[in-house]
Amino acid sequence: MSLAITTGASSAASAAYGGGPSAASLQAQLQRYQQQLSDCVNCASAKTPKGKQDIQAISARISQIEQRIAQADGSGARAAPDAPQAASTPAPASGNLIDVYA
Repeated sequence: MSLAITTGASSAASAAYGGGPSAASLQAQLQRYQQQLSDCVNCASAKTPKGKQDIQAISARISQIEQRIAQADGSGARAAPDAPQAASTPAPASGNLIDVYA
């Protein structure tokens, strides 16, 4: 089984222009690698040294992409380190929410 692990051209282009790949791009890559992993695990050569090596390489790439997705999700939710911290403000009670669909 010959399997080439490639990255998308769109992610390489976006990285070249200073921006990282978008969340949608990372999700698409993740799905593609998960499909490749499934194909690899379920093929006849999965037990061979080459098959095991391919499975390990794809699994490592999936882990990298999952970490990048987690970093992208976390970076938008965290405050900047030098931003002033608000005094511990309690979360609003659920009774204070407005139902916009009513």
